[in-house]
Amino acid sequence: MGWHQGPYQWATLGYMGAIASGKTICGTLFGGTVLLGYLHGVSGPPASGVRDAKRMEAIDSVASLFRGFIERFGATDCRTLTGCDFGKAEDRNRYHVERIFERQCLKYYGYVLASCLTRIRELPQGSGE
Repeated sequence: MGWHQGPYQWATLGYMGAIASGKTICGTLFGGTVLLGYLHGVSGPPASGVRDAKRMEAIDSVASLFRGFIERFGATDCRTLTGCDFGKAEDRNRYHVERIFERQCLKYYGYVLASCLTRIRELPQGSGE
């Protein structure tokens, strides 16, 4: 699947500014969990009350993404990953001035995107359309 990263990297952009504390999950990681849940359920029944193999695959897929992210980067919260508290104007400014997005966040984005693309390739044909 030849996704161009442009529009997808915007999907969770507001997460940083809207949540503000920075002590929440990395927006890219959050977006990856949403994508994986969607891909596993797109051809399935409504999720409420479902306890089948497809639901467990979705849960396992998200758990694997989280485990891999923690193993690679050591944390999942934005403040720890970037060193910025987005509730503080000076940290928001530093984030841009020091180009932390380019130095740090693109690594997280690349990892999550690669992990999700791998999962997409593993899904049976007809899933994720």
